[in-house]
Amino acid sequence: MKYYGVCPASCGEFVQGIMDNEEYLSSYAVDMYSTSVIEEKINNINIGPRKSRKAIEAVFEKFNLLTKESKNISLNIQSQIPVGKGMASSTADIGATIVATLSLIQKDLNSEEISKLAASIEPTDSIYIENNNIFNPLTGEVIKKLGNIKNSRVVILEPNKTLNTMKIRNNPNYIEIKRQNKEIIKEAFYFLEEGIRKNNLHDIGKACTMSSLANENIDKKEGLSEIIEIAKNYGAYGVNIAHSGTVVGIIIDKYMNDIKLIELLKQNNLGSVYNKIYTLDIIDGGIRRELKCNTSKIL
Repeated sequence: MKYYGVCPASCGEFVQGIMDNEEYLSSYAVDMYSTSVIEEKINNINIGPRKSRKAIEAVFEKFNLLTKESKNISLNIQSQIPVGKGMASSTADIGATIVATLSLIQKDLNSEEISKLAASIEPTDSIYIENNNIFNPLTGEVIKKLGNIKNSRVVILEPNKTLNTMKIRNNPNYIEIKRQNKEIIKEAFYFLEEGIRKNNLHDIGKACTMSSLANENIDKKEGLSEIIEIAKNYGAYGVNIAHSGTVVGIIIDKYMNDIKLIELLKQNNLGSVYNKIYTLDIIDGGIRRELKCNTSKIL
């Protein structure tokens, strides 16, 4: 029998940075998925990605099961999510695998418990939580739930360039550089919280743009100022980034003409850097146990 877990991607974060001497982020989910499929087999066992394999073992350890008993579990990951772009590809693989494993052993964990378990494997994102929230990526702890936003989309600018999250974090000056932005980040989280509370995309977009510009002293995004200017002139709400990735997102609502915006970006030669530019819906977070979402969409 096969067991499934389905986890959405993110397009980076609304806001990420140091606040009260701790690193926090608020990522958001988009309509693109990783699906984990596991089954017990005797032969032809597929090991799967290393981090996802560790997720299976972490679930077994959580419930005091012998990890050697997980050796006959075959793991397959079917993912639409680009790797190394800051769209939570490994986070989604790990989360989907945790949920599939829970189904296999007939156990359950809530979304916050899953986040903490995933954080024991690597720094993680807040996309496992159904509501947008302020989140500690190192511990998997939800600091504050903010709510959900409706009728919003993101135009994603995806370059060929990739970035290793741990390479950014392993910079010995990483935290000190982040601290330089702490007042801006505190204000950005304020606007984000107000924007989500009121479902006001203007405030949410303002928070995103503030955090994106603040992150330039850590990892510069090519053409960011130009993207922000084009988005502003077009009437979009703001620009967010993957703070330890390479994608850039322009926040729009469901009524805006994304095709025209994409044309403007390409006319300004941004297509030469960001070779894929496309639109996805912003959705509620949370890991699904069934294949009800559009997992056939490949960009």
